[in-house]
Amino acid sequence: MRAAALLIATAIGLSLSLPATAQPNRPPRPVLPLAAGQSHSGELTPLDTQRRSGKYEDVFRIDGRRGQRVELTLSSDDFDPYLLVTGPGGYVMSNDDDDRGETLNSRLVIELPEDGSYRVSATSFSPGAMGAYRLATATPAAGERADTAQPASAITLGSALNGRLDSDDLRLGEDKFQDRYRLTGRRGDRVRISVASPDFDTVLNLQGPDGVIQSNDDSEENGEATINSRIDTVLAEDGDYIVSVTSYAANGTGKYRLSIEPGTPNPRHAGVQAGPRVLAVAVGVSDYERISDLPHTDGDATELLASLRQAGLLHPQSIALTNAQATTQAVRSALQRAARAAGPNDLVMFFFSGHGDQVDVPRSARELDGRAETIELYDAAMTDAQLEPLIDQLNGRTILVAIDSCYSGGFRNLVNRPNVMGLFSSEEDLTSLVAARLEAGGYLSYYLRTGLSGEADQDGDRVISAGELATYLRRNFRLEGDIPASTREDESNYQYLLVERGGVHIDDGLVRLGAPPQAAVVSSQVGTKMR
Repeated sequence: MRAAALLIATAIGLSLSLPATAQPNRPPRPVLPLAAGQSHSGELTPLDTQRRSGKYEDVFRIDGRRGQRVELTLSSDDFDPYLLVTGPGGYVMSNDDDDRGETLNSRLVIELPEDGSYRVSATSFSPGAMGAYRLATATPAAGERADTAQPASAITLGSALNGRLDSDDLRLGEDKFQDRYRLTGRRGDRVRISVASPDFDTVLNLQGPDGVIQSNDDSEENGEATINSRIDTVLAEDGDYIVSVTSYAANGTGKYRLSIEPGTPNPRHAGVQAGPRVLAVAVGVSDYERISDLPHTDGDATELLASLRQAGLLHPQSIALTNAQATTQAVRSALQRAARAAGPNDLVMFFFSGHGDQVDVPRSARELDGRAETIELYDAAMTDAQLEPLIDQLNGRTILVAIDSCYSGGFRNLVNRPNVMGLFSSEEDLTSLVAARLEAGGYLSYYLRTGLSGEADQDGDRVISAGELATYLRRNFRLEGDIPASTREDESNYQYLLVERGGVHIDDGLVRLGAPPQAAVVSSQVGTKMR
């Protein structure tokens, strides 16, 4: 059955196309010059630059003179376009939807305030959107009014002010007023923005440099719900952020107090200490004597430890067991040693990359399909029931189980305590594909090591949370496109990542990063083989 599955998978794997894949740490795409009257047909793909918000963008440059007028139109049938122009002196202009019609296309008529180069970002309103677009430039008609940025008063981190919302303020739609403030921030800044009013139900908005908006209506204070508003966040990128104060009800007016304070550290990160706190037992088997060999899976284990060591995260008691070292007894002994060595502030990880299989067992509440899943070690198989007590003996701040093999979703039973998180490369009845394009045994293996080494740090606070890691992994799996998979009966389907957090909260910190890691090396081959 396993040999047949391998042959079928090889045929399917050859049909994968390279453009549908992500390339972490790729060099930035070139910035293309634009002049009035030019147009550009392009496409947002995973090969493009990706902003920290998850938006892909193509970047263009306009070299202009003070007073020069330019019309920009960004259109697409595949996604909701978003135009962003920045330039000298902190110039920022953006547009989501062209107000002349009922389309989602974007349009700006700008008048350059200074001589110099202006950056034009062709991107999307929603993070992760992709597809074809057309960016057109023109000289606007003589009577065409240039778009101007809505005024915003400068405000700094650590300041507070008393304001008043009234009918003389900017209108938000037809029936609400707003006051706007501009905050210049840097990636990783933790901020708490609060607004309270005795006169109206407040709404607080924070718009990032690329148009992503966070909003809050009601907040909780001292355990009680209020109609005041608060946003606690970490700024994901450098640039200007727009803070706007408005009302929940139509025509709300009155006094308010706005404060922008440095945010307090996330309490769920309190126990996450920097340094070599990841105690990993990493197992990878490529060279099997009893079943077919696999490419790169032994390297998954050694490279995981190497990347954690390079990032300054690897606990000295960590161990990689590969090929003939990866016997059932050696794995048992390594997990027992890890249980003795782990401290209360450590992240303890069990990682496996290699063959997985299913064996028939009596149907039960534990095995509804009458099949137990295995990881195939060098000398024998180990079932989920046999691995469970070995994982149960591990203690630490968090236990992370990552299994990259066929049918790995069947090991979800290992997530049975509040501090255990599981990552599984496929559902329990589906195979997993070798990630030969990445010179890795599996996609989970590759993106787990790049994510924990720093790429999953979405907000720049140098702590990778459970939610950030899950988002990073899911996003990269999605960008790989439809990864072919099959059942034991050779029914065709697709491989999807399984994340089981159990009682681990999305904000629970997994690792605290030190110095930024070096870039990883990416191959450009196509995956061709199931395992």
